[in-house]
Amino acid sequence: MQAIVVHALGGPEVLTLRAHPTPAPGPGEVLVRLHAIGVNFSDTERRRGVYDPPGLPWIPGNEAAGVVEGLGADVDQVWLGRRVAFWAPRTSGTYAEYAAAPAATLFALADELTFSVGAALPVQGLTAYGLSHVATALTPGQTAVVHAAAGGVGALLVQLLQKRGVRVFGTASTPAKRELIRALGATPLPYGPSLRDLVLDATGGRGVDAVFDSVGQATRAESFAVLGRYGHLAYFGEASGPPAPIDLEELYGRCLRVSCFWLGADQPERWDTARRELQEWVADGTLRITFGQSFPLHQASEAHRLLESRETHGKLILVPAA
Repeated sequence: MQAIVVHALGGPEVLTLRAHPTPAPGPGEVLVRLHAIGVNFSDTERRRGVYDPPGLPWIPGNEAAGVVEGLGADVDQVWLGRRVAFWAPRTSGTYAEYAAAPAATLFALADELTFSVGAALPVQGLTAYGLSHVATALTPGQTAVVHAAAGGVGALLVQLLQKRGVRVFGTASTPAKRELIRALGATPLPYGPSLRDLVLDATGGRGVDAVFDSVGQATRAESFAVLGRYGHLAYFGEASGPPAPIDLEELYGRCLRVSCFWLGADQPERWDTARRELQEWVADGTLRITFGQSFPLHQASEAHRLLESRETHGKLILVPAA
């Protein structure tokens, strides 16, 4: 098979297409012929060696969609020939024509959904679902700020919070991205020192009930500043670097809470209901997937350059050769 095989960590140029043996599915795994591959910011961090540095040689990626063509031991025969999507956090290898994936992580991809949609749901869809339905439990009439709201997770999180009746403010760095946020039904806001006053004005001086922050260092001050009494700051990424440590004295005055969310902390079976509901909502049009660009597999380096430029919106997809 053809795969992106990394032999040295570094910039996007280390992503080169090479011949590589097709993996064999182990016990509890399936072999998937891939039709669409999700590109995630964590892929770029691992490529640079700043997050969970991989052993080399390394095939990046842990999210994709395709058709099951082989079964490992102890896997139900029902999966053979099925259209599936998956995210396997403790494995890698989806920047390729084939990948082995744990059967427990599989979405049984609905017939009406494309492979590209399937490749956009596992990481970002499940993360947004976990933030809106598990890590927090906001109720109708409450308010939230979503940072990077035009990104893959952000755009889905905006919609899932609104399904819960939450009033959402979304931050973004450019007018075009803020227009996307407005089109999703949220109130777009710029980053920067004016954010606090804009949010307080919009909430009658109260502040918001929750902030969802995947940016980290660059948004730390604003995230705390916009929270109201008993507000909840939920971190789920550090795209700009780790935020400064929290002093408990920062929390007492407004009884604030701070938490972190990582999808891989739970066993895959934890997300069975989420896998079904996300597909149902996309199929009936109540959840919109925002796509950025699709690239052939050999242009993975260009996809990484674009993602790291912060100029993208929505999901980036790699497509193996037919």
